[in-house]
This record gives sequence, C-alpha cells and structure tokens, in this order.
Amino acid sequence: MRVCFILEGCYPYIRGGVSAWAHEYMTSNPQIEFVLWTIHAARKYTGEPLYKLPENVVECREIYLEDALKSGGRGSSKNYGAYIDSLKMILGKDGADFGSLLENCSGEISADNFVESEEFYAFARKFSLETGTGLSDAYHGLKSIFMPLLFMLGQDVPRADLYHSAVAGYGGILGALAKHKTGRPFVLTEHGIYPREREEELIQADWVAPSMRDVWIRSFYNLSKCAYSFADRVTALFEDAVEKQIEIGCAPEKCSVVSNGIHCEKFENIPVRGKSDKINIGAFVRYAPIKDIKTLIYAFYNLQSRADSAELYIMGGTDDETYRAECVELAQRLNADSIHILGYIDAVEYMEKMDFTVMTSISEGQPLAILESLAAGRPCIATNVGNCACLLQRPTDGLGEAGICCNPMDIKAISDAMEKLCVDYDLRVRLGENGKKRVLANYTYKKMNDGYLRIYGEVL
Repeated sequence: MRVCFILEGCYPYIRGGVSAWAHEYMTSNPQIEFVLWTIHAARKYTGEPLYKLPENVVECREIYLEDALKSGGRGSSKNYGAYIDSLKMILGKDGADFGSLLENCSGEISADNFVESEEFYAFARKFSLETGTGLSDAYHGLKSIFMPLLFMLGQDVPRADLYHSAVAGYGGILGALAKHKTGRPFVLTEHGIYPREREEELIQADWVAPSMRDVWIRSFYNLSKCAYSFADRVTALFEDAVEKQIEIGCAPEKCSVVSNGIHCEKFENIPVRGKSDKINIGAFVRYAPIKDIKTLIYAFYNLQSRADSAELYIMGGTDDETYRAECVELAQRLNADSIHILGYIDAVEYMEKMDFTVMTSISEGQPLAILESLAAGRPCIATNVGNCACLLQRPTDGLGEAGICCNPMDIKAISDAMEKLCVDYDLRVRLGENGKKRVLANYTYKKMNDGYLRIYGEVL
C-alpha cells in the first residue's frame, strides 16, 4: 500500500507533537510505502531536517507558501471572472459548493497574473465598498487569502492508494484536491481544531488589518469545511473535538475518534523519585507563543517565595527564536536563578529527574507530553484546553485524578497548583499512579496504530 502523508508546518524541520507522531507512525509501519507531501511557510524556517526520514518514505514533495507570492500556478487565463466567482465562496458565511471551487480553480492559472488583473482589482474595489474596508487593506488581504489557495490547487498530485492529511488547513485542501483528481480515499486527522487555532492566533495578530480579521477567520473555517466535504473519514483525538468538527460542518457519519498513543514501555519503568528537599518541576515543551511559556515563568517566580527548594526545567526545541529569546530575557529579568532553560533533550532521561510536570499552553489537542508524564507516574499541571482536563481531572475510566487543571494564563492558580504538589509527596505519588494506569489502559501506541490501519482498510 502506498500512502501520501500530508503535513503542514512541522515535519521534518520542527520538533513537536505532530512531528513526533508522524515520524513514529511511518517508522512503525514498514509495510506501507509513504509519500511525504509537506507544506512550509518559507525556506528560511526549514534548514537541516531534525528527523532522519524512515526507509519506507519513497518520495518527498515540499511546498513553500512563500512561492505563492511569486507564482501560484502555471499558464494563464483570460476568464479571471470565473475564478473570482469560485474563490469568493471561501469568504462567505453560507455553505459553499466546494466541488465547483476545485473544478474551476485546480487548472492552469498564474496566481500572480490573476491578482494583478482588472477583474481582481474590480472585485477588491467592490468588496471594499460593500464592507467598509479600505481599498488597500481589501486588495492586499484578498490577495493574501487567494494566492496560497490557488497555489495549493495548482499542485501536481503524487500517486498513492490513499491520501492522509494531518491537518485541515492547506494540507486539507491538498487532500481534497487529491480526492477530486484521483478518486482515491482521503483520510483527515486533526490533532487540534484547525480554524479554532487560527482564530486564536488572528485575534492577537498585528499583521492583519482589523477590518479583514473576520474575513481571514471565515476563510480558515471554509478551508476546513472543504477538507471535511471531500474526506472519506475524519478523525479527532477525543469526543469533544468530534463535536466541534460536526459543529463546523463535518458530516457526523464521517467522524471517528483515534486517541494519541505512546510507547509506554519507554516510561512505565522509570522509578518515582523519593522524598527530597529539592523538588524538580519539568516542562517538556517547544518554544512557541501558543505554549505560553511566559505564564509558566511568572507562575514559577511567584512560587519561589513559598517553595524555595523548587527548580524548574524548561526542555524542548524552538519554533520561534524571537519568542525563546523573550522567555530567556524574562527569566533573567525576574532573577529566577532556579529556572533552567534547556534545548531539545531525551524525555526519558530527564523524566527520571522530575517530580511532576507542568504545561501552560493556550491551545492543545491531546498532548503527548502529558501522556508521557503520566506513563512515568508523574502527575501533571495543565491548562484547561483541548483534552487536558479529561486526561487529568474528568476521567471516565474510574481511575481517579492524575493532576491539576487551571485556566489559561491564570498565574496565581498555576502557582498555587505547583505549591500543592511541591509540599505533598503522597498526593504526587497517588496522582502519578492513577495517571500511569490510565495511559496503560487507554493510550498505548498499538491501540492508536491499529485504529488508523483499521480506517485505512475500511475506506479502501
């Protein structure tokens, strides 16, 4: 079987949950030939691969969104009005004919010629008048929305028996394009709800004109709806995420839950640390604003006056060098000598040194870092996002609580939770034991892998 694996903004250049999941999944299925079809923002964000590609990866195709600003396709077209009629559906609040969108816009068109055409300028001017948006903001905003989409729709589709995208954004558009052109099955997996995550980013973004923010948000929701409409099966990591997919527009009969899974044997035999005057708190996290490491640093700073024996270890790779530098500067400015900022490390090796872990993200799916912490018998403090509360404090398996949940950006609550685990050794042990049982029962790698292979068999 030949599977085209579609990834966006991660593997093999960035470490993190989705990258680790993708690499392990391909490595663990040598019976499958994988074609990697990956999307990246720009070449400057890639560099040397951080993962060695498994031997069963038989082809790699890389797409850089920066190229959309140079040329979004091949050839030319004189009937740009037809493209506008199809593309503007991606901006609408009502249902769109995504089949028509792919049929009309996946041909040979030069995106840069398109956005410089009289028809496109007239559309931008009309949009400006109808929405009260400045003409410059309208023109450049619509250009930035349409050109990457046209660029995706102008791609040649690699040959495969099945197409599997790990994201519903531009990756989902590629999956929809592959389904449209080849008729082969398309499986969509979401580790987070794509348009919700983009909406959170856009609310804080300073690069988008305020008058265009809602338009951008609608476009991302419509990208997901397009992917949902073409997918044969759509998977999520937990039931609440399925409900959000259906709310956005996915047909319920397409939906399945395939939870994350880890190789528990790597962590389950790590001994629990005995009582000690020194408490080590671990944060296994990559440096990105969505992980909100600054809140973690502030919370630990507040903790130090109450638990001066605590040490915080922040461990992980870097998505955003500027954000990492800001975190380092913040720790230095607070004179927090007990904060140790490390790079990418071996999680198994460092987990043995930790008493418990903490995660302060403002958005998550079902974090592998929490599963690994629980598998090692380490309780976790996490923000109430994604599936974190269900893993830690709202279990349905009768095994009890395995950590503490706090609201995002609530520095005091996170600090208080860390103090609670610092001073109560018996509580740490009890929560850790509950968590280990939960992961061994529900989140093994074999269970996850079998779930995807079963879906492959069904859609084929």
